[in-house]
Amino acid sequence: MKKTLITLGLCAFAASVFSGCATQKTRTGRNNTFLGGALAVNTGYYQPPAPTSIDVDGTQLFGRVNPSGDQVKFLWGMFTYTDY
Repeated sequence: MKKTLITLGLCAFAASVFSGCATQKTRTGRNNTFLGGALAVNTGYYQPPAPTSIDVDGTQLFGRVNPSGDQVKFLWGMFTYTDY
């Protein structure tokens, strides 16, 4: 019984981590890349992060002059890095 639960847990973990990537290009030029749901990259996004997310602003953190408009979400949106 214990061996079966460990095997099922490992299979669920592998399925969630190695579920693949998808890249989409929309009409407005945004590219969305998802890596198992744990990482999402939006280029040229310029949308505010979700209110439930911990936001790290790249222009304030690194003092960038020319922001790129990128938004990177980690851990299904728990942390958001914005560059605008």
